[in-house]
Amino acid sequence: MLNKVAFLTTVFPMKRRYLVDFFDSLLSQSFCEFDIIVVNDGYKDFSCILDKYKELNIVELVYSNTIAKNREFGINFCKNKGYEALIFGDSDDYFSNNRVELSLDYLKKHDIVVNDVTLFNENGIYERCYMSNRINNKSLIRYNYIKNKNIFGLSNTAINLSILDEVIFDKEIVAVDWMLYKNLLKNNKTAIFINTAITYYRQHKNNVVGLKACKGKYYFWWEKQKEIYEN
Repeated sequence: MLNKVAFLTTVFPMKRRYLVDFFDSLLSQSFCEFDIIVVNDGYKDFSCILDKYKELNIVELVYSNTIAKNREFGINFCKNKGYEALIFGDSDDYFSNNRVELSLDYLKKHDIVVNDVTLFNENGIYERCYMSNRINNKSLIRYNYIKNKNIFGLSNTAINLSILDEVIFDKEIVAVDWMLYKNLLKNNKTAIFINTAITYYRQHKNNVVGLKACKGKYYFWWEKQKEIYEN
């Protein structure tokens, strides 16, 4: 078992109920021995969240930069503090109560774990197990699989931090997840997909990339990102 575990997120100005959903799901995890590292980029009332969730070990880091640099700051903080496992989650999403436990279980044998996502919006869930319709449970994910697509998000992945050195991202990059995992797989790190843990992926107008609602826009953006960063 990896003994020192961090759950990393970034918060920004958003609806408070999104954060309540997020932290409620972490409070309900079947495995609870982890720290929540929060990069706070402009959420002004976070002290209220700290007061509400005193049972959780929340570390707030006040930092404001681009999406990429916020992620870089959080990942490097966790690495430098000696965390062994890092689980990613967006603060406007929430998670099945076994996500942390199963991520750590599969990280015993794999460098990276990717879990399934269920899509929902203000009207409720509209597609369950989005990834399972495209990839089989317990599939090993190779570099060639993600050259033209991406199932790695920074809300449905976990990583063994022993495989990472300090990360440096171009400040303007949007596809931080793809860049990070593409480079790791290119260097023969192992990744597995599981459908037994779920990220409930919230679709709303402030999402950088929506899996369904912004599909046309996403593919244009994806090709531009590949063109710029593939090498």
